[in-house]
Amino acid sequence: MKRSFTIHALVLLIMLFTNQDSSFAADKTLAPLNGHKLQQPQNNDDFSFAVFGDFRMSRRDRPYPPAFRQVLNEIAVISPSLVVSTGDAYYGYGGSFQQFKNEANTFHSIINSLDVPFYNVIGNHETGGSADREDFIRERYRDFYGSFDYGNSHFIILNTEERNREGSITGEQLKWLEKDLEKNRQTANIFVFLHRPLFPKLDPELITGKAFRDSKNRNYLHSLFMRYKVRAVFAGHEHVYDNSVRDSVRYIITGGGGAPMHQSPARGGFFHYIIVTVKGTEVSADEIEPYNLLIRPLSGNDGYEQKTEVELMNTSVTEFSLKNLTITMPCAASTDKYKVAATVISPRGLAETHPAKANRMKDNMDGTATISIETNLPPNSLIRIVVESDI
Repeated sequence: MKRSFTIHALVLLIMLFTNQDSSFAADKTLAPLNGHKLQQPQNNDDFSFAVFGDFRMSRRDRPYPPAFRQVLNEIAVISPSLVVSTGDAYYGYGGSFQQFKNEANTFHSIINSLDVPFYNVIGNHETGGSADREDFIRERYRDFYGSFDYGNSHFIILNTEERNREGSITGEQLKWLEKDLEKNRQTANIFVFLHRPLFPKLDPELITGKAFRDSKNRNYLHSLFMRYKVRAVFAGHEHVYDNSVRDSVRYIITGGGGAPMHQSPARGGFFHYIIVTVKGTEVSADEIEPYNLLIRPLSGNDGYEQKTEVELMNTSVTEFSLKNLTITMPCAASTDKYKVAATVISPRGLAETHPAKANRMKDNMDGTATISIETNLPPNSLIRIVVESDI
């Protein structure tokens, strides 16, 4: 009897630990790639995030395209809650293994300087088509697919580049996805991100096999997204912009982060990024072309003068909500020592008071401070901001 009890207890312990391991394996909580902590919003139902992708260089021996740098600059000023890239962050293919590592390290050094949590979907260029390169990248990412919660929403990142399964979501990843969707079915908003689009703009019939390859697998995924009321599915891979709704699910292709375009501008081939605004269960996605947000220092902004004047211009039809317009001023004891005044200038030159405030201060430890200004830019507007220090 004693021996039987010991065996039964051992079996129960094995089952217990097996179930715990299985549960842990199903819980793939992703962390920002650039190490920034994801701070939950003060208002759980009101926040924004940015999405863009395919910003790799045109060849592996070329620098990053200027459009990518501009997109990052604008995102830094807008300062959304988080950024998700739909992949192809560097060239990846060809060259030596050391060159590949250099490319990956360059990308990481760039996003590490961005003061916004950054997630990156695995694209075909990330792993460069080989096992050793994939293993090197896996050390950085830990998991190539997973999910996380932010505010009232659930974010799912998938990997369409599993070796020998490119262009599909199958096997253990599909089983995990089914469980994750079921677990979060009561969440207000579910967003899905992957590299290859389920419904490609350039290959809608899946003939070439360059995007999603398996129509049966694609249709099953679409049925899952319908069943669980996914708000939007974001993809890249095709260097275009496309926004469509299929059976109540919105599919957005955002492959205009800087890589060479696949179509003419009239057919979606233009540089862009997406700002998604969440207000409860109301979700809007604004496509923004870089270089429409212009910032021009007029005076000061050097850390010495006690008065700085900056001009902001929005040449787009989208309103920008800016949370991190940075000004360099002499260091003061606190944020309330800086007086901020803003005026909006009409096309006829008339000035009206405009809301703006200093929301935080960073002591640069050299006698200067970086002041973050918060304001909004209406469409087709010109705003002048004056910051004065009281020290």
